[in-house]
Amino acid sequence: MKHFIDINNFSKIELRKILNQANKIKKNQIKSSLLLKNKSLGMLFEKQSTRTRISFSIGMQKLGGNVIELDSNQIGFGKRESIEEILNNTDVNTLVIDVKTDNGHILFDTDIDEVLYLNNERVKFTKNDLQDLREIKDLYLVGRLVVFQDPLFAKVFPDEAVFDSRLNKPYSQNGQFFLDPSSEKVRNYIINIAVESCRLGFDEIQYDYIRYPDSSSKFMQFDTKNDFENRVDNINSFLSKSRQLLHNEGCLLSADTFGYILTNKQDGGIGQNLETIVQNVDFISPMVYPSHYTNGSFGYQNPNNHPYEVITAALTDALDRGVDKNKIRPFLQGFWDSNEDIRNNIKAASDLGMDWLIWNILSVYELDSFTKLSQ
Repeated sequence: MKHFIDINNFSKIELRKILNQANKIKKNQIKSSLLLKNKSLGMLFEKQSTRTRISFSIGMQKLGGNVIELDSNQIGFGKRESIEEILNNTDVNTLVIDVKTDNGHILFDTDIDEVLYLNNERVKFTKNDLQDLREIKDLYLVGRLVVFQDPLFAKVFPDEAVFDSRLNKPYSQNGQFFLDPSSEKVRNYIINIAVESCRLGFDEIQYDYIRYPDSSSKFMQFDTKNDFENRVDNINSFLSKSRQLLHNEGCLLSADTFGYILTNKQDGGIGQNLETIVQNVDFISPMVYPSHYTNGSFGYQNPNNHPYEVITAALTDALDRGVDKNKIRPFLQGFWDSNEDIRNNIKAASDLGMDWLIWNILSVYELDSFTKLSQ
């Protein structure tokens, strides 16, 4: 039996049969059977989907079966168990945990004034939870903090957001809302979250979306002129102040960056310039995902088919510009790839003597992607 995940796995004849069968079912031309009488279906969704859940429920009932709905927040298996398996069986020794999300939510308990006003606290962990993680292994814990992309803050404090002069409201790009990097209110808000996160038990705070919008829209308005000098200065002065305050608390500071800044010698219009940003953080984590490079990058028509070569070329560009390899800790691609491809991601960074992080949006990882680390 085939899994219906990709229509490319089916011939035209097979697809036509499926559609004809579906049409007959829709017209009630096929009598309902009780093939699943006295059977039960347990439904557990990684992400909630009302339409899918109802479809499964109705289908199960028509076949005489019963449905049991499981809540991923109330069961004792899943992501944590798979992550613990990797930690216990490989040399992986670092976890990156969200403290402030892309939605603007704060994931720990805090009394920061803006958080109380925004009501954006969504507690997912405590100081004790972080301590429990360290019982698994001597872990290095990184708190990921989304900085200048925040829809909640932008809507409640529109004067602190990048403004759209055409629509006369905060600028939005593909559903994302960006805050003005020069805003003192925004800067203080982020630094307060970073410091509290550090005190919670993290070893390092990692700034994500530490940039201007990657857009050429002429309708974006900022408090300071949108040119290379101002963009780079606003990003780096904020990073410098953040690092000083975090160092006082015993934490390091890193920054996620676009992978192309390792090759582009300007700032890409977003304020991320390699030579200046590395001076104001302890590490940079360029997102050198092969799938994100355009066709023809580094001489490869399909970069995603050449993970080792593409990542090696990108990281080598940074080394050739005089950046200390110990300050580069790339984010590698843990999605859309086979285990072998992921191992090639890792090998590319390791062969250059670099530590690395790996990212998958669902936080789903397989042991086979990492087993070679301990061999």
